[in-house]
Amino acid sequence: MKKFAFLVHLRSSYRKDMKHLAAPLGWIPDSFYRFALRNRPLAPFIWSDVKLTPEATEAQGHIIMLPYSGQQLLEQQKAMMPRVQEAIQLASSTGAEIVGLGALTSPITLGGKLLTTNAPVSITNGNAFTAFITWKKVAQLIRTCPNRYPTVALVGATGSVGSLVAQLLATYQPEADYILVARNERKLNNLAIDMHALNTRVKPYVSQDMDDVSQADIVVLLTSASDTLLHGQHLKNGAIVLDDTQPRNTNPSLLKQRPDVTIIDGGLVSMNHLQLTRTVGLPQGLSYACLAETMLLAQAGYEGHFSIGNPTLAQAEYISTLANRFSHLGFDLSTDYSFGKPLSGPIPDSIVESSFSLTPAL
Repeated sequence: MKKFAFLVHLRSSYRKDMKHLAAPLGWIPDSFYRFALRNRPLAPFIWSDVKLTPEATEAQGHIIMLPYSGQQLLEQQKAMMPRVQEAIQLASSTGAEIVGLGALTSPITLGGKLLTTNAPVSITNGNAFTAFITWKKVAQLIRTCPNRYPTVALVGATGSVGSLVAQLLATYQPEADYILVARNERKLNNLAIDMHALNTRVKPYVSQDMDDVSQADIVVLLTSASDTLLHGQHLKNGAIVLDDTQPRNTNPSLLKQRPDVTIIDGGLVSMNHLQLTRTVGLPQGLSYACLAETMLLAQAGYEGHFSIGNPTLAQAEYISTLANRFSHLGFDLSTDYSFGKPLSGPIPDSIVESSFSLTPAL
């Protein structure tokens, strides 16, 4: 068992997150924060203590906040790297031996590749378990979809999470058509070849056009964009959207515009006894899968770096084994939420087995 730390940044705005430090800070408009703090190097700080159980008999750690928005991280990547390294040094000073990269701290460090040289701690980007949990939910949606052979669009398919989700689906869920959407044509074609090699029944369609998502029954968002990406015109009637992005690529206004559409919060894991001293924007008893991966590795006393760059099928299998081993603590697929609220009329899951084992489709 090891101590861990997990890096996060502001999810949506200074105002919404800073109110958790002190309520009056939530009254200050974002424009003031942006003006007062622009071009100032802001030091990371401990946002929350984390315990897997109230008795602290299991792995413990901290959540460390980089006080910058997702947009700032993406637009000022060179300037943000020293801040990320500062956060890792802070984690090490607290006794953490493994550090997880939350939200956009992963893509701006190339999935942790830029951090592993001479790092004082082990690094994981959390994407193996995120991909596994996402795959498990998509598999559930495929099995319960009214269309017996549904079309599934993976938006951001070539990314660290998306590429592994695609490989898992090709291996275990060939009973669907797949649309792979991303910006890089070469990477898209290579991923389609990899999926077909894993299962010759799978012949993905590749696209760089968001409008092609309108053909899909199930849309999975897996990008590292910092703003709203999916709009009403991109969705067919009755589509189900699994938003696995942080910051989110969907907006609640989409549900008003398209009440026929269902949006499910992706990458969420149920935790039986998880305790935080300050919220990370989730209901009690839930964790992001990337944080859960960090906790699993700490609980298992894992040695060395884990998910770096694009995680592999072998890493997905290993982390799923750990989740099963520590299932008394949770680490299972959560019930359905939409924008942080329990989803009314939940997607049926009675036919989906609860086991975390990876069993190939026949």
